[in-house]
Amino acid sequence: MKKIISIGLIAYSIFLFSCKSQEIAVAPEATSLEIIQLAQTAFDKGKKNDAVKYYEILLQRYGMNPAIYVEARYEIAHVYVKQKKYKDAEPILLELKEIYDSSAPGALPGAYRKMAMKDLEKVQDKLGQNSK
Repeated sequence: MKKIISIGLIAYSIFLFSCKSQEIAVAPEATSLEIIQLAQTAFDKGKKNDAVKYYEILLQRYGMNPAIYVEARYEIAHVYVKQKKYKDAEPILLELKEIYDSSAPGALPGAYRKMAMKDLEKVQDKLGQNSK
């Protein structure tokens, strides 16, 4: 599981540094919960791109914690699903499936597995893949 998360973090770091986007300021002392709240508030206000940016900051700061990694990656994928960016959401959801499939039961928050699988099914239906 650590190898999968490490590979995911490396790939995600490359992605973050290659993106050109406006910076969102988050206090250096902000806790993971505070960053999650900022992301959720942005999402609720319809600022989905800002929500993704907050989750990216969460990954940068706290992504070594597997539970936080899974939550942030799921939330990013879920934003993409809401934006109908199914091709962007699918690889993240497949990564989450692989992480959960290779993890010991109870090692990660189970709710994110269930939600990720529901979103994955929807994404694959929309993309015409229908494979689980």
